[in-house]
Amino acid sequence: MPRLRRPWLLLALLWLLAVPVAWAAPATRHYTLSGWTMEDGLPHPLVHVVAQDRDGFLWAGTWEGVVRFNGRGFSLFDRQNVRGMELAGVYSILPEADGGVLFGTARNGIFRYYQGDWQRVGGEAARTLAASALWRGRDGALWFASGRRLLRLDGHGLQDAGRMAGLPAGEVLALAEDKDGALLVAGEAGLHRITQGRAQRWGLDWVAPGAATALLADGRGGWLAAHDGGVRWRHADGRIERIDVGRRVSAMVLDERGVLWMNLSDGQLLRRDADGSQWPMGIPGTVNKALLLDREGLVWVGSSDGLYRVADGQASGLTRRDGLASDYVRSVLQDEQGAYWIGHADGLSRWSQGRMQTIRLGPGRDAHDTSVLSLAQRDGKLWVGTYDLGVLQLDAQGRVLQRLRLGSGTQPVVRALLPEPDGSLWIGGNHGLVHWRDGRAHPYLGGAGQPDLVVQALYRDPNGPLWIGTNNGMAMLDAGGRLRRWEPEYDVPAQYFFDFLRDGRGDLWIASDRGLLRMRDGRFTVYDHARGLPRDKLFRIIDDGAGSLWLSSNTGVFRIARRELDEIDAGTRTQLAVHVLDRSDGMPGSQSNGASQPAGWLTREGRLLFPTSAGLAVIEPRAVVTGRVGAPPVAFERIIVDGQAQPLRPLLTLQPRVNRLAIGYAGMSFRALDKLRYRYRLHGYDQDWVSASADSEAVYTRLPPGSYQLEVQAMAMPVDWSRSERIGSARMDITVVPALWQRPWVRALLALGVVAVVALLGWWRTASLRRRQRQLNRVIAERTEELSEKNRQLEVAGYRLQHLATHDGLTGLPNRRAGDAQLVGAVAQARAEARPLSVALIDIDHFKQINDRYGHAAGDAVLQAVGGVLAEFVAEWGLFAARFGGEEFMVCMEELPLVDGATRMRELLERIRMLSVTTEEGAELHCTFSAGVAELVPGQTPHALLALADDRLLQAKQQGRNRIVAG
Repeated sequence: MPRLRRPWLLLALLWLLAVPVAWAAPATRHYTLSGWTMEDGLPHPLVHVVAQDRDGFLWAGTWEGVVRFNGRGFSLFDRQNVRGMELAGVYSILPEADGGVLFGTARNGIFRYYQGDWQRVGGEAARTLAASALWRGRDGALWFASGRRLLRLDGHGLQDAGRMAGLPAGEVLALAEDKDGALLVAGEAGLHRITQGRAQRWGLDWVAPGAATALLADGRGGWLAAHDGGVRWRHADGRIERIDVGRRVSAMVLDERGVLWMNLSDGQLLRRDADGSQWPMGIPGTVNKALLLDREGLVWVGSSDGLYRVADGQASGLTRRDGLASDYVRSVLQDEQGAYWIGHADGLSRWSQGRMQTIRLGPGRDAHDTSVLSLAQRDGKLWVGTYDLGVLQLDAQGRVLQRLRLGSGTQPVVRALLPEPDGSLWIGGNHGLVHWRDGRAHPYLGGAGQPDLVVQALYRDPNGPLWIGTNNGMAMLDAGGRLRRWEPEYDVPAQYFFDFLRDGRGDLWIASDRGLLRMRDGRFTVYDHARGLPRDKLFRIIDDGAGSLWLSSNTGVFRIARRELDEIDAGTRTQLAVHVLDRSDGMPGSQSNGASQPAGWLTREGRLLFPTSAGLAVIEPRAVVTGRVGAPPVAFERIIVDGQAQPLRPLLTLQPRVNRLAIGYAGMSFRALDKLRYRYRLHGYDQDWVSASADSEAVYTRLPPGSYQLEVQAMAMPVDWSRSERIGSARMDITVVPALWQRPWVRALLALGVVAVVALLGWWRTASLRRRQRQLNRVIAERTEELSEKNRQLEVAGYRLQHLATHDGLTGLPNRRAGDAQLVGAVAQARAEARPLSVALIDIDHFKQINDRYGHAAGDAVLQAVGGVLAEFVAEWGLFAARFGGEEFMVCMEELPLVDGATRMRELLERIRMLSVTTEEGAELHCTFSAGVAELVPGQTPHALLALADDRLLQAKQQGRNRIVAG
């Protein structure tokens, strides 16, 4: 996900059935709510109006200007960055057929945007008018509501058309046009129709008396009119339908399923389904008239808290709103009675028949005192592995029957459990692996004389062996008790192993930190990002029995068709078409959790359950539609030539000596916010397509003269560029004008001149040879002295080059190369001397917002200031720091254990908080950072140590940033 900025998502599970039983029928439709606020780029929290233009961009009007939204970020247009345009208090937006957009303001008139240019509409006569509703008639005239007047702007100037037509006095609230081209006016005086310059009362037979607050064509020849008590719907067949809601309806839209969405005067969004049932939607803040149904059937709502998107999801979830004690879920299973047992950060919960039960894990303790990491069941009993209470055995109702304490001191972290038919129990965790039988723990891994491993997966192969996944390789215990290990990188192409699955063909599938592995005949095949996998680290593998594997990851759940894996092996396919489900599809969170077991479950009803950091995700595999997003339209957003913005034109002409051309683009699919992938090609220059992943800019430097065409293509995941029907594209013609000296007639003259010059040079050279011979001896002596001086200078330059190769030019800190070398040396020394070593990865919070709002110069100033503080800090404490790239830094803390390393990072955080950077415009910037701290453990590689610190850095960001996570 730039990173995805990035928009934050809120899960709202709202069911169509009133009974409290979740997932009562496969046809149940649920909706997700996604929100964007000032933290995401809105200039003001109150959104007055939202609209979609011809290219697919969303526009939202606020008190502090208007923004254009492409799904990833906002472009702000206000009085500060649009010179001469008083873009404030934007109350109405009207997209036009030619791609232009009109904006009506509260008191500054009307403005028009077209291909990057802004202009005022109506001249001086309309400069100070309000425009709360806009409509462009078929004859080209612009109608707009201004307070209690209806005005018309055409070639004859500005007219009070409402008064001239005899429209009764009253505020005009909405405008529309019927099939005959007559203007329909809804307002305090009711509903009127203006044709041939005269206004007549319209809809007397079906519109409620009093004010008409909104008007909507149903697309089938019928009309809906909103009023103070609800909506009246006159169908094309003349049938009148009353929709009573008991409150004023300020705006409404009707989707393709016949669902009517209404913004109510009490600040709520109300959904009325086709069967007549009504459901309030939980929109933060107070909604107003800002309501839009976009081209993909998504509902957009503006409120006093921001801009929100309501989408029908392909997944749902259980969260705190459903009674779950914690949203941070670690493990899940379904017992023989059909109940779901959910292990989470605050204990254990049981979901059965639509009710959530919190399980108390011991007398005198409540379920909030420990984290449940692992679950297992056998013979009606449930085994529970915890963070610090050891292992507990529960009955089907959640009563504790037995406690297994693995030692006399602090209990180990239990991450995997596997009960056997003989009543024994395999227990894996930070202590390694033990076999509990006859009331005693028998160590297999991690005991005396055994490697120090964390066991995070146990799997009983149908063929008999026990497979063991650890943080440093994998192992197999055969029926005879013989243990075989696969060393990471040498015997198996991965280090962390999270899950195993044996299929009916005898293949063993393995979820690892390097992708999906298939073990066949002792050999491994890797399916990772190079094969189209969005994320290499996988936690859980589930076969849905319908030809697909489901894999959980930190960026969602992936579905892969088994046949595609076979096609990869056969060489008939090069890339997997991976279907990704995440928060945008209704999951409570995209980050699935692993290193605990089971990290996913296929229920007897065919549902898939996956623990996430924001709740338990529930997926109906049969309801997941591949290619749900069609060909996403692609639009060009900006053209930057040598740092200067240019108007958007279908033909771009570049003058000679253009050094850098950057063309921004966006795929217009708000249903697939984080799932669009791009490629582009400059025909006439690029030999092949350039894969842009999720980037949104094509950049070229020093293009030679000629004619080109830039083509940008977009596709929503799963990506398969052979599927032309799912590819959206846009083209732009580009001409680079040749310089004067590059034109043919100029080159001919230059050639003649060169011939003449060569002849003259020949004559001159002959004459000068004698002079040069006389000077040669003197020159040799001088050159000898100069060479000696050059040698001395080269020695100095060599030292400088060595410094440049190992240090960052902006902050002066060591660079990534030097940091990696330092870390490798520190790890080796820590191992040799048995000394502690801690490493921290630091990321400046919201750094992209600094660049976007204040420019890259301000961002560079912040990086230099932070680098300076960091350099002083590490020098003071004898530590090492390096810039790893962008806004990320690494701190290597030799001889410091984890606790002391975290303390040092908190001290550094306080110093950074006190830092103040002043931009060129005089703005004062403050910043914080998020950090993950990890301590070296025996057997751990530098790469694994950094990966652990990176995982904790991600946790710090997800927990709200401005914090240190060290465990």
